[in-house]
Amino acid sequence: MSSYIKEIRGAVNSEITNEFASNLGNIIGNFMRPGKTVVVGRDTNSASQMIKRSITAGILASGINVVDFGVSPIPTVHYGAHLYNTDVIVTITASHMHPEEIDIKIFSNHDIPLVQRHAEKVKWDNIGELSYVHDYVDKYMNAILENIEKELISSMAPKVVLDCSNGSSVPFLPEILSKLGSEAILFGCQPKYSASRKFAEPTPESVSLVSNLVKDIGADIGISMDNDGDRVVFIDEKGNMIRDQTILGLLAREYLIKNPKGTIVSSVTASMSLEEIVSDYSGNLIKAPINNVLDEIIKNDALFGGEDSGMYVFPEFQKCFDAIFAAVKVLEIVCKHNKTISTLISEIPEYPRTEFSIECQHDEKDKVLDSLKEKLEPQSQIDNTEGIKIMGNDSFVLVRPSRFEPLMRVYVEARSSGKLQKLSHDIKKAIENA
Repeated sequence: MSSYIKEIRGAVNSEITNEFASNLGNIIGNFMRPGKTVVVGRDTNSASQMIKRSITAGILASGINVVDFGVSPIPTVHYGAHLYNTDVIVTITASHMHPEEIDIKIFSNHDIPLVQRHAEKVKWDNIGELSYVHDYVDKYMNAILENIEKELISSMAPKVVLDCSNGSSVPFLPEILSKLGSEAILFGCQPKYSASRKFAEPTPESVSLVSNLVKDIGADIGISMDNDGDRVVFIDEKGNMIRDQTILGLLAREYLIKNPKGTIVSSVTASMSLEEIVSDYSGNLIKAPINNVLDEIIKNDALFGGEDSGMYVFPEFQKCFDAIFAAVKVLEIVCKHNKTISTLISEIPEYPRTEFSIECQHDEKDKVLDSLKEKLEPQSQIDNTEGIKIMGNDSFVLVRPSRFEPLMRVYVEARSSGKLQKLSHDIKKAIENA
């Protein structure tokens, strides 16, 4: 599954209407063979529920069956889909950035062209069948327990503070931690259904409650999930939020210890520290466009991969961004090495790094990138994997256009704070004057 992934994001009832969603479902169904099934799932957002029903109606109208997983995190939907005769998974979740938007993701074994076309509907007596299932829940949780060192974690009984953002992972991760014998202090673990709830980008402020609880009760680690189960943030025992890039390096190192010379996949935003870790184990690091990380993991049979937004893939378990498995895996690593999480991450190099956005209209983005290329010195090391990445011996600057917003995303990393400040100032000026 997931050889092809398509993503549609937009405002509910204006850009993504029920009519649009129904037609999208119809188009998906038209590109499937008779007798096949589509598996659908959603988060706790009320708008997601509405749009999921419209997509489902469109699929059924094309004569294709639908298996509805109800409210379920993306990795759980992905794992459970193999139980059914399906080539396609559709998930609907609230946007992390804008409360009025939802995100429709289509995972498929074959390319489904999402083009404007007249979608065909079958006769009334050939419409697809809809079924609701729940058997995937226990199968997913049991599979996680079978793929980690359960006895080790149980023997250490780590104390965990867990925030599920009142999202779709609520029924899963708390139960898994309980079965592992972990002492879990829970909040945000009651599903809330809302049409306007915004799921904020993780920041030190947004996870401050987790941080404070970790310190106050002497927990070993804090875990903060997003609403749909594919992103996770970790907090060390001192209450400090851990960089996504640092967790990426920690997990990559763990897999390379067992499999030296293996392949790790990350995005063009990957830290220089990840390059060093992979090099130390004679591994192969592939840096893909941000939206192609999962594709490259599958294509290159990678050991492990992830993005710098707290999204990690464990191919040994499943080829999908899975924050629930990531949470348990990090817990396993802490217990396995019998070290505090702060000690473990201190072994992963961290360099001064900043990320920011600059307003840029969609039709100006290519012009800005071309202007930057013209201003570069001929001897500059350039990576055009996505946007433009200027690499030095002790730094890099990456400028990439946002897919959905009128913004240029900028990532700067350097081995010194002084170099970081200078590069950030220079690139801001260059973009503004382009």
